[in-house]
Amino acid sequence: MAITGNKGEWSEIYTLFRLLGEGRVYAGDANLNKLDLYYPIINIIREESKRYEYKPNSKQNIIVIDEDGNEFARISMAKFMEESRSLLDTIKETNKRAFEIPDIESFMGQIGCTKLKAPSKDKADIHIVIHDLRTNMTPELGFSIKSQLGSPSTLLNPGGPTNITYQIVGHNLNDEELTEINAIEDHTPRMQALVDKGCKLKYYDIEHQTFKNNLIFLDTCMPKFIANCLAWVNMPYSNSSSIRDAVTAIVQQNPFNYSGNNVQAFYEHKMKVLLLDAALGMTPAKEWTGRYDANGGYLVVKKDGDIVCYHFYNRNDVEDYLFNNTRLDNPSRTRYNYGSLYRGKNNNVYIKLNLQIRFTK
Repeated sequence: MAITGNKGEWSEIYTLFRLLGEGRVYAGDANLNKLDLYYPIINIIREESKRYEYKPNSKQNIIVIDEDGNEFARISMAKFMEESRSLLDTIKETNKRAFEIPDIESFMGQIGCTKLKAPSKDKADIHIVIHDLRTNMTPELGFSIKSQLGSPSTLLNPGGPTNITYQIVGHNLNDEELTEINAIEDHTPRMQALVDKGCKLKYYDIEHQTFKNNLIFLDTCMPKFIANCLAWVNMPYSNSSSIRDAVTAIVQQNPFNYSGNNVQAFYEHKMKVLLLDAALGMTPAKEWTGRYDANGGYLVVKKDGDIVCYHFYNRNDVEDYLFNNTRLDNPSRTRYNYGSLYRGKNNNVYIKLNLQIRFTK
């Protein structure tokens, strides 16, 4: 059966080809610019039904070793670069959601690849042994791959566990007003109607206890902080959904009355902690213990085909990249049962909003 995948899935094979063709991976700055700093690749490990290692040698070849330690194939690095360029062109040119690339599939077979995405129990899409020239260490690290060649991917996936409940304050809505506002079809006009009546959103609770516990694990203030960010981007006057703008807005509010010299840094740090843990292992519905899955960091496939690395050793760079390149998104309202007003305890009115964090590109 032919291998079929979307642009993001084909990008994982592109990453494998490109890294083996170059024999190194370059670091990136907070704005996705490739730096002069790079990490030589000792080998790349891929496990499907069998385990294969891909090792560059001094003669500009890639030696493919099977799980028994035998040489499976020997292919020039130049050939990997050639195949990566062909694959990149096809990914860019196609308009289909899912597609086949027979020529690339044929080359994949030559190197022991039978699937686009190697099965994984963690957030790592590729495992690489790199040579860190500064520490002289050669660790095996798991990297998560994000591609700009397809639709922007999610950092924190939406679901029932990511619903956040707010109490409506500022105006006591009667039943007629509640029904009137709920009858408004689109989300933004509905929120505008609340603003027009003098209503505000006050954080009440995180619906799912595991997700709430995970947020508290990161920072005891985290549930209220991320709830305030989400409320701000859902207001019609925000005109932005970027993480950076949301945090700047919360800085102006200073809900925790931080009195230090750098209020911006105080709230930025909270957001960066959340983004990093979500990027490297934390999920809403599973209890978080702080142990990273993608322990190497991020590989980003840029629109021009360059690949930049955000190595966890350079934690500040990883955090800055995530902070500058993510936004709060609104998933399907009906699917996740949020966005409608309802009357609850003590006759108060509440609304749920759903938290989803997506890359901007």
